[in-house]
Amino acid sequence: MIATTILFFVSAVGAIFAVVNPIGAVPTLLVLTENFTTKERSRVITKSILVAGGMIIGFMLIGVYIFSVLSINISDFKVAGGILLFKVAFDMLQGRTSNTKLTEQEKEDTIEREAVGIVPIGTPLLAGPGSITTAIIYFNDMSTTPFDKLIVFAGIIAILIFSYLILRFSVPLFTRLGRTGSLLISRIMGLLLASIAVEFVTTGLLTIFR
Repeated sequence: MIATTILFFVSAVGAIFAVVNPIGAVPTLLVLTENFTTKERSRVITKSILVAGGMIIGFMLIGVYIFSVLSINISDFKVAGGILLFKVAFDMLQGRTSNTKLTEQEKEDTIEREAVGIVPIGTPLLAGPGSITTAIIYFNDMSTTPFDKLIVFAGIIAILIFSYLILRFSVPLFTRLGRTGSLLISRIMGLLLASIAVEFVTTGLLTIFR
């Protein structure tokens, strides 16, 4: 029982953290806040984490009601979500920011200094379709118990705190890692995410066929 709980926690937190990918967001943050003061960058980071957390947790909690209204089965959503996650993972393996998370138009629209904390860093860079989909699947899966839901919720809070710390210390972090180091970490997380995406698709299809 304990081993199963730990495995579920590691799987859920690992998947959500991989797709949120705060380390991969560091170069974009530094570019968009290049001429910001330390205080302004700190406000941007705080705003981006609050927006990302609100988006992920909000959709995670109302996801089951959306399924009910649209007559969508969680297994169908797992298959669709797995395909989406594989697209995000493939882009991460190629060292690119997935176009499901950030578009060129959204990069160009970030003119207001602190607005970049909302778009594009908060969403869709941190809280994009991939992270929202992953949270919904883990939280609303038919095999998920109330205790498992609590674990997912706590895991997301932990991820948001860790993401804040990574972005908060992004300047020294990026200096040490460099672009090559951050791309390497993104690719490793992309490989992890691709494996989880395959698991989503296979388990979803098995449930549908049964």
